[in-house]
Parts: sequence; structure tokens; C-alpha cells
Amino acid sequence: MRDIDQTLRALNPVRTGEEASQSRLDELLARPRRAATARRPGRGRWAWTVTAAAVTAAVAGYLAVAPFGIVAQPALAATPAPLRPQHTDRRAADVLEEIADRVSGLPDTRPAPWQTEHFVTDGWSLSTLVDNVQVTSAVVPERRETWGDHDGSSRWKSESLTPQFQSERQREIWEEAGAVGEEPVHSSGTSGPDATRASEPPTAVGDMRAWLAGGQKTGAGLLYEVVPERFQDHVFSPAGRAALLRVLASADGIVYAGAVKDRAGRGGEAFSLTDRFGGLPNKRTLVFDPATGNLLSYEEQVLDDPGKLNVRPYSVIQYSTFLTAERLK
Repeated sequence: MRDIDQTLRALNPVRTGEEASQSRLDELLARPRRAATARRPGRGRWAWTVTAAAVTAAVAGYLAVAPFGIVAQPALAATPAPLRPQHTDRRAADVLEEIADRVSGLPDTRPAPWQTEHFVTDGWSLSTLVDNVQVTSAVVPERRETWGDHDGSSRWKSESLTPQFQSERQREIWEEAGAVGEEPVHSSGTSGPDATRASEPPTAVGDMRAWLAGGQKTGAGLLYEVVPERFQDHVFSPAGRAALLRVLASADGIVYAGAVKDRAGRGGEAFSLTDRFGGLPNKRTLVFDPATGNLLSYEEQVLDDPGKLNVRPYSVIQYSTFLTAERLK
């Protein structure tokens, strides 16, 4: 899975701001295709489990091929409204440590023994495909439900959600282009055993730092890649969540953005990182529940240089809302 993630990162114009390599596109597009809703795992940060067919579909999306033609598509893609944290001057490290202190004393209510871990996440990416069509005239989120077993294997299903528009004109353009996503699109799949997914998150700060880094050099940029991934395939103990928050508190460059309501209407504390990790200048935001330390939301915005992306500066190009993470007997 990590090899597929790396391939997509190199090909994805959202990450690089450049057009994908034609030779690599030709190689992937030569593989069999199937209709699917694919989301960019990219950094994995938003790492849905990706099959080779989904990789092919995602690359097709970068070519912006749509059976309804491109004439009716807007010059700039529709994107969702960003999260709106309340500005504050507090240091991120102080707030993260406060949450960690609060969380570390919570009881571990996860059942033991357990049969499966269950996750539900809503999300959207600029490169999301709906029936192999890259929809630029509407935001079509996806709800993904995953069940993971002890050995790291998993099964998942997804469903496209109601298309969203910023204006009636966008809705009209979407209808003229075929109203892709008007009816829910379903997909499902399985993934074999994976050592990272099978491992229990550590509870000591140093061990947590090494576990998140996976052999790479730890920095804030990498943490903002892998933390959303790990909250999509692990149910953390309170001690594990506290350790993760303390790893973030020790990283340079993270800014406390303030209190915020996420896309599910939940209150959280937002922490942002502005850098060029992986390509274009971007701002990525993690939102944590101040009472439990659970990750509520992730968001990425491109900044003043959108590169070759057909979006306005400061547009949201990816988000994920973490709705459920539980262990089941």
C-alpha cells in the first residue's frame, strides 16, 4: 500500500503543482479499469485503502477526461468552504500539552478481547472521481466505512453523498454536464494484512514518535501526513492519544488556530501547519476534541500559488471528517 501511496504522490498535481508524467500515466492507464469512486490516498493522509484499479481511476481523473465533455465544466473547480477557527495568540505546544494532560487520565474503555475496529469517515478531495468522472462543477463528498481485523486486514464500503454547490450557477453547470453524483455511487473492497495497521499504538512519547515516523525523519510535515492516516485505521487508547498529542507539541511550525466547529457541527481545537511539504504551498489543519484527544477533522488548503490546479488561491482541496472510531467485541 505504501508503494501505491508514493506513486500517487508523485503523479498527483495537487501535491506537486505540475502535470503528471505522461510515460507513467500511460503505464498505469494501460491497466484494466472499472467504474469506481476513488479518493486520493495521497499522503495516505487521507489514506483510503487503494487498489490498483482505484489508482488507475485516480490517474484518469488527473487527465480531466469526462464523458459529458469539458465545454460545460467551469473554469475554476467548485470547492468547499474552509473551516473557520476563532483566532487566538496561544502557543500550539501549550494547548496540545493541556489536552494531553486531560486525556492521559481517562480510563481505557476499549473492549478486551475485541473482534474488529470500525471507522466511519466523510471526506472529499479535488481529485475524487465519481464513476470515473472528475466532477468540477460540484463538491461530491464520500462516506467511507471500514472494518479492520487483528492482522491488519480490512474490508470497506463507500457511498457518495449529496452534491454541494456554492451557487445556483454551479448547480446549473453540474446539471448541464450530466448531474454526475445525483444518485449515490457505491463501491467496496478488501485489503490484506498490513503490519502497520495491525500494530498497537504505543503510549510512550518516544515510541509514539518512532511509530508515526515509520523509519523516516520526523518533522511536522510528515506528522501532518501520517496522523490522519493512523486515526483512520487505529482506535487509540487515552494514553496513546496523549502521547501523539505530545509528539505534535514538540514539533516546530505548528500554530494553534483556535476553537472551531467542524463539518459535523462538533467543537474542537484547530492546529495548522503552513509549508510546501510535497509540492505547492499549503496550509493543513488538524482539529482535535479537547475532552478526548480524538482527531475530529483534517483539512488542506492551497495558498496563494495554486500551480496548475483549476482552483482559486486559498481554496480547500481536501478534507476528512472522522465520525466513528470504535472497537467491537
